[in-house]
This record gives sequence, C-alpha cells and structure tokens, in this order.
Amino acid sequence: MIVEKGEIRKEILKRRVSLPYSLRSSYDERIREKLVSLPEFSGAHRILLYCPVKGEPDLSPLFGLLLESGKRLVLPKVDGEELSLIEVESPLCLSKGTFNIPEPQEGVKIEPEMLELAVVPGVAFDREGFRLGFGKGYYDRLLERVRAPTVGVAYSFQVLSRVPRDSWDRPVDIVVTEKEVIRRY
Repeated sequence: MIVEKGEIRKEILKRRVSLPYSLRSSYDERIREKLVSLPEFSGAHRILLYCPVKGEPDLSPLFGLLLESGKRLVLPKVDGEELSLIEVESPLCLSKGTFNIPEPQEGVKIEPEMLELAVVPGVAFDREGFRLGFGKGYYDRLLERVRAPTVGVAYSFQVLSRVPRDSWDRPVDIVVTEKEVIRRY
C-alpha cells in the first residue's frame, strides 16, 4: 500500500504543479466561491484554513474576507509531530515555517475542538471523503480531534474513485472542487 500511495502522490503532485497559471487561477476562484456558499461556511464563526504549498488550491484571498466579516481565521503551524492551531488577527503575521510553508508567527493558540469548520488540503480525495496527504499524518491526527464539519479542497482531477486508506485515516465530510461539492452525508 505504501508504494501505491507514493505512486499516487507522485502522479497527482506532478499534474497539480504543472497546471497552467490561468487555469489554476480560474479553478481556485471557483473553489473559493463553492466553499463560501456552503451553509457550513456561512454558519461558522471560527474557521480553519491553510496556506497553499506545492500547487494546492489557493484559499488565501479568503483570509481577509473572513476577518472583515467578523469571523475568526485559524491557521495551522507545525509544532513537532502535531499541528498547532493559531487564531490570527491579520495574515501579515505569516512567515516561512516548517517545510517552507507560511505559518502564523503570532496569535492565540486554540484547541481543535473549538473550531466550527475545518478546511484542509490533500494530495487526493475519494468520493467517501478519505484523503491522501503528504504522508506525515499531521492532518489525520488533527482531524481525530475536530468535532466541527470538515471540508477537503482539491482540483477535480485529485478526486479518485478510492484512495488507499489505513486504520488511522479520517475522512472529511465534504470535498469541494472547481466542478462540484461532494457530501459524505
């Protein structure tokens, strides 16, 4: 199974980073529109987003939108083997952190149980909400503790019929792509 996961990662990442900028920009905008139109998004006050890396869909234009609307923006920060969740007041507090991913350098640490919506990236998803990440398990460990609705975002080519899974893998409730919203429930 490890080899299969590695092969899927390699193929999807290659395809994701080679996506032309104009197409990526268009897809990202459609993903953001679908995400903010979810009732789970509009009803949530404290929302976890992420900073994109390696061609992940870019949700960063939503950072300011959230803060301007009075919602709370929460971003992940690698803290050893876990992701710490930091509630930020401005995206200006970001700087390169672990794995060269922008991370908050200031803000209030919160517990995963305090989230009202968690939006997470993935290398691949399937229609049952299972995700394949980079293999470090950061988001799997985080999702174990999240009690709020969870949303995976990806480009449509990242949605497979089935991703390889292990006993510790946690599915998301919803997958949003530029083409559709897939609900597990």
